[in-house]
Amino acid sequence: MSGTESPPAVRIGIDVGGTFTKGVALGMTGEILAVSHVPTTHDHDHGVSAGVLDALNRLLDALPEATPVILVAHSTTQATNALLEGDTARIGVLALGERRDESRIRKVTQAPAALKAQWAFVASDQEDLQARVDAVLRGWQAAGIEAVAVSEAFGVDDPAGERLAGAQARSLGLPVTLGSELSGSYGLEMRTLSAAINASILPTMLRTARHVRAVVEQRLPGVPLLIVRGDGGAASLEAFEETPLHTVVSGPAASLAGGILREGLMDGVFFEVGGTSTNIGAIKDGQPVLKYMTVLGAPTGLRAVDIRIAGVAGGSLVRLGKRRIEDVGPRSAHIAGLPYASFTPPAQLAGAQLVELPLEPDDGRRYALLSTPTGQRFAITPTCAANALGAIGEDGRAFGEPESARLALGLLGKRLGASMEDAASAVLEASAEKLVTLVRDLAREHGLQGLPLYGGGGAASVLGPVMARRLGVPFQAVPQADVISSIGAALAVIRVERERTVTRQDPTVLDLLEREVGDEAVRLGADPASLRVETAYLPQEGRLRAVAVGAHALSAQTRVLDHDQLNAQARLVLGDTARLVFGGQYHSLFTAARETRILWRRKAQHPALVLDQYGGRLLRFDDAEVLVGSPADVLARFGAGVAGTTAPQVAVLTPTRLRDYAHLHDRAALTRQLHDSLRLEPQVALIVRQE
Repeated sequence: MSGTESPPAVRIGIDVGGTFTKGVALGMTGEILAVSHVPTTHDHDHGVSAGVLDALNRLLDALPEATPVILVAHSTTQATNALLEGDTARIGVLALGERRDESRIRKVTQAPAALKAQWAFVASDQEDLQARVDAVLRGWQAAGIEAVAVSEAFGVDDPAGERLAGAQARSLGLPVTLGSELSGSYGLEMRTLSAAINASILPTMLRTARHVRAVVEQRLPGVPLLIVRGDGGAASLEAFEETPLHTVVSGPAASLAGGILREGLMDGVFFEVGGTSTNIGAIKDGQPVLKYMTVLGAPTGLRAVDIRIAGVAGGSLVRLGKRRIEDVGPRSAHIAGLPYASFTPPAQLAGAQLVELPLEPDDGRRYALLSTPTGQRFAITPTCAANALGAIGEDGRAFGEPESARLALGLLGKRLGASMEDAASAVLEASAEKLVTLVRDLAREHGLQGLPLYGGGGAASVLGPVMARRLGVPFQAVPQADVISSIGAALAVIRVERERTVTRQDPTVLDLLEREVGDEAVRLGADPASLRVETAYLPQEGRLRAVAVGAHALSAQTRVLDHDQLNAQARLVLGDTARLVFGGQYHSLFTAARETRILWRRKAQHPALVLDQYGGRLLRFDDAEVLVGSPADVLARFGAGVAGTTAPQVAVLTPTRLRDYAHLHDRAALTRQLHDSLRLEPQVALIVRQE
């Protein structure tokens, strides 16, 4: 590198896990340039942000000096832990509505029983609303209320009252959550529960966000900071400060995102094995499977990755019965403060004996541990069992000291009246049993039976092969499995989802909702050129859903290409016959002509490619029919050319948006939605994938 060249730019991803905080620095083409592992700093005065700074500093120290960093994104367990551990604030729930409805509103606007909450009602149809709201808020503030949730009957249709109360709360320095901002669905109870839970973790999350912002600003002033959301997308730190509830299951979502964005996983079950627990999720059609979250036993209007959590992992302790292994986990070596036998030099285990001890006074459960003549104790874990059997390659993250592992499992075998090999296999089988049941349930629920099992986390190679054998499916540990969450964070995308409760599929509401999610994604940092908007009408649920997905503006190339440069990029992909057929404000659609030989005949193909203004490839079909013109003309030609009831895969380019309708499989439903969403556009390009 010459003195005038600067190092290549990087994206940094940091995953704050329960045991370790892991970071990666990725080059612009996805290559890993640096990795860091540090213990998560739960007990530090600044909480987990101290570990974030440590991980960040190690990454920056490992990179060439003056390496440009274009973004830092991190996933976090902070919101989940705050709810699980009861680290919640005292909140006030302010219900608004007409005076005559007070009794009904009171019944459906109570906070979950697990929260410390006060409740008040203010009639929004009477005079001096602002003064009466102010009186309630000041009274709560004097009583030690730390955050406020505001929810109004029909607030989805007219949020003016909620916004007035929210502005009053902020003027008094009280963090506030508005029900209409969390969910666009009717259902006052669900919106209120969601707002109350979100408000209960706001103070803790605000402190964490401020510390994280400060530590990143300390080393990387002006660099954008993103938070991975529970739906696998990402948002700015400011959005996290407003709605931290979106980051529940952030870590597992980042893992799934890493597998999808880096490895191109399309369909299957994905699990990540940590030291204490294992997270299991599903991937379908190249997307994480989502569901509505239930938090503190309360349904919310927010969707997140459908994650099943098992209390068994690579560091779980073995619990013994009279003549067999009674259980593996949920207690782990990390929680008990015990080193793994398999990571201990053999000399330190000289003279070790197997002991069976409780970990706490009055605990009747007995765990299998090694005790040395010097009084040191060591854990026997599934990682030890896998090392004893030689099931982990030397380049695996969980590879340890095979001799020490065989010693430990040999002593366990004597206790069980079995060989070392049988004892090690029994530990792995007992561990896998818990996970196999969850995998079967998840695969059955989402129609993924028989599809591959993908593993992430440092101990993926420990339990993955055993699970796959019992399930009868192929297993694949993803590359860089131990830092897949950090990779997913570094590859963070912006994702915004909104729903509206509707009685019918109203084209005006659909158009407004599409624009709303697109504008919100741009506000959160998405590059307009990368936006893809998908919509779905769910008649059985009476919901209209729109999802906008886009890359962070600084996670792509930052130089806008001119016409000739875009044509050159298209020719690289499609060949010399590539030509521009539609150009929007942010996108360009190219097609080409080519022939392929199938046995003795030739087949003509017309590939299609959509590039953003930076040359990024947003959509590519190997063979497609492209229809360009006014919406009426294009839809007429589309209707004439499509036969049968099954719809082809369709994408649409408008002057400002790329819309994907791959989720619609019924031709009539697709035609209706195309008509409703495109009727106001001046010109469109319909891209129809050919089989």
